Amino acid sequence: MSSPLIFLKPILISVIIPVILGTVFYQLDSFDPASYPTHVLSTDPPIVAPKRNNQMLRRSEKIGVNQLLSPEDVAYDQNSGVIYTGCVDGWVKKVKVNESAADSTVEDWVFTGGRPLGLALGHHGEVIVADADKGLLLNVTSEGEIKVLTEEAEGLKFKLADAVDVAEDGIIYFSDASYKYNIEQYIYDFLEGRPNGRLLSYDPSTKQTKTLLSDLYFANGVAVSPDQNYVIFCETPLRKCKKYYIKGEKKRICGYVC
Repeated sequence: MSSPLIFLKPILISVIIPVILGTVFYQLDSFDPASYPTHVLSTDPPIVAPKRNNQMLRRSEKIGVNQLLSPEDVAYDQNSGVIYTGCVDGWVKKVKVNESAADSTVEDWVFTGGRPLGLALGHHGEVIVADADKGLLLNVTSEGEIKVLTEEAEGLKFKLADAVDVAEDGIIYFSDASYKYNIEQYIYDFLEGRPNGRLLSYDPSTKQTKTLLSDLYFANGVAVSPDQNYVIFCETPLRKCKKYYIKGEKKRICGYVC
């Protein structure tokens, strides 16, 4: 007796598969692939790092097992001893490490309803959150109140707000990894090979958002240097990090970036 699957195969080929392919191409109608230009690819030898660090997990303890779902970034408040981290379930969690990992606590603190990626402590007990799914830069007060700081720069909305840090003068530096693709489509940004990312700043005193650099390849991690002279940002597909000078002599010499 013939299997029913034999009769279903022609239906799959002639009907279902074209529908799937059509749906994919419809969603990617703006997909415009290009080769990465040679001038952006580094010719310098990469920094050599050991493939395995046998000391990394020695004496370490796991915290928040089955309570922290894909934590992306952490912000540590040394005054309260609380670690804040954003998870894939949309919650910013509070983690308190006590005498041991077994005594540590994990609390659902604030639900953004999106995907909190980058986190940084502000100067007044607040937590600054880059929500990638919603494309927002958020201020979460110490009482847990969520305020939207900014959602666009120069008329162009954020699509994938990624990493964030706060300088001593209160200026917030953050990245929009891609203004074209959202977090669920991030792989298309890599495959397309075009610079859709930006490095931005937000001034809480003036409420002004500035685009510091555009045409970046998936702008990712952001960190203000300890001396407050520059901001480090990374371009993930290029496997490269750069300095954006905000103070000092190199700001004039390098034209901000070198």
